[in-house]
Amino acid sequence: LINAALSSCIAIPALRGESFEQTFYGGNVFGQIAIRVDALSGWFILLMNFTVITGILYGRRYMKHYENQSANLTLHFTSYIINHFAMIGIYCVQNSFAFLCVWEMMAISSFVLIIFEHHKVETLRAGITYLVQSHISIMFMTLGFIWVNSFTGSFDFHAIAKSTASISPAVSFILFLCFFIAFAIKAGFVPFHTWLPYAHPAAPSHISGMMSGVIIKLGIYGILRMLLLIKGNYLTMGYFIMLISV
Repeated sequence: LINAALSSCIAIPALRGESFEQTFYGGNVFGQIAIRVDALSGWFILLMNFTVITGILYGRRYMKHYENQSANLTLHFTSYIINHFAMIGIYCVQNSFAFLCVWEMMAISSFVLIIFEHHKVETLRAGITYLVQSHISIMFMTLGFIWVNSFTGSFDFHAIAKSTASISPAVSFILFLCFFIAFAIKAGFVPFHTWLPYAHPAAPSHISGMMSGVIIKLGIYGILRMLLLIKGNYLTMGYFIMLISV
């Protein structure tokens, strides 16, 4: 509730055009960490908060059946809160290094949520499949961020726009492909979807609902965010997305 209230206080004004921006110094490793919430971020934050809160209200009753597994329940609900916090970070953070950190937090906490019934081999297999493919996603994302940093020396998302403004449309499309594959795995686009039919039925009901409602939408957000940043041939990118979508 605290996570939802604080993030919604920023997201609602952002939808009205009052974007939020704050910069923190992350030391020599991260550099300047930009926190930005525009209308796109605000929209996804509000949808996420609604689904996460309704999910936990349902989940508390659903998990009554497992009251004898106190340690397992503690880990489950702790991971739920961490997952919510990490998703808020994904929508707000615009520093590529810090973004990878919150994305990793989201991936690992989602894995823990999926494998609640870890005594079942099928559940464990589904969780490990999800974790492996999440890290393939992170690998492509990292390649894209390294490419941008090698040109600009910056981790800020604005550097993506700067680096692609002066290169050929073909090269910027290759960068777009890196980010598209990374986020398409999370969104469950065919043929990047193979983790999804295993993870959803293996997870507890409220987690499956949250995955369908908001976790896979992180991929849609990522694709939209990169389309707003990358300068290139938007017609080619559009046709490519339509082809994959069909």
